[in-house]
Amino acid sequence: MKFGAKLINTENIEQFTEIVSTVNKLCSKGSGGKTCIIKLNHDSMCFVLPEFASNHMLFYNSGQVSFWMRIDALLLFDFYIFEGKSIEKSSVMIEILPENLLHVLKSTPNVKNLKLKLANKQTVCLSIEIEYCGISFKSKSRTIIHDIPVKIISSSFMAMKDFQEPNLKDTALSIQMPGLKTLKHMIERMKAMGDHITIEATKNGDLTIRIQTECVSVSSYFKNLPVQVKKNELCSYSMRLSIRRMNDFINSIQVKPDKIICNFINNKYAHFLVIQNGNLVLHYLISSILD
Repeated sequence: MKFGAKLINTENIEQFTEIVSTVNKLCSKGSGGKTCIIKLNHDSMCFVLPEFASNHMLFYNSGQVSFWMRIDALLLFDFYIFEGKSIEKSSVMIEILPENLLHVLKSTPNVKNLKLKLANKQTVCLSIEIEYCGISFKSKSRTIIHDIPVKIISSSFMAMKDFQEPNLKDTALSIQMPGLKTLKHMIERMKAMGDHITIEATKNGDLTIRIQTECVSVSSYFKNLPVQVKKNELCSYSMRLSIRRMNDFINSIQVKPDKIICNFINNKYAHFLVIQNGNLVLHYLISSILD
């Protein structure tokens, strides 16, 4: 097995830091611990919540969450190589505390380049080599190596199946959400009014986000949003979600998405799709609140 990656471009280093920051926030707000799984392939790097399995979401308790993020490694990294143990074992999964990785990335001002590789130094670790620019024009650059302990996860068939990209075949309707700033402002204000929100979308591209309690009822309406109907069974679909979970999701996004799509999965859970630059896709799932 062989893995190595390198970042030289400053914008790519900043984007990778934003990605890891998003993953760290999602893990800290998740239903499990603060660790995540990094799945390495020959052309991609995936971040997954440890208990994630999209086909298991239907059996989760109401209000549970999970996420799966894929990065196009060949587009993000200036250099990327991964070789599995064999053709059958063409990927590897490692468990890591994203907080540790983020700490290293955020302590990197004036970075000249950044290298990542898997190493065995008494224990398996993700080794990050950072070359810093000199403080002045005449001073030499310096290199610091950080070793973050990781755990290799079994590559059994069941484990690999559980960590595949979520299947969207049961999606009834997909609608593009308003911009991230609009969502943050709206959810933040609704959060103080109650515990649950209802998201409703129609085949015509109308979206309603509503909170209703014994004392107050507030709704926000959006018209003519891009929509794709997968099943023509109903005129509209709705989902009742935990507003705390929705707020955690919106405020965890540190990247700058091109769009956020909400997929209605048989009124059982909401599947949010965050897309950026064609090289990042984040799937975030929130199971519905049962009445």
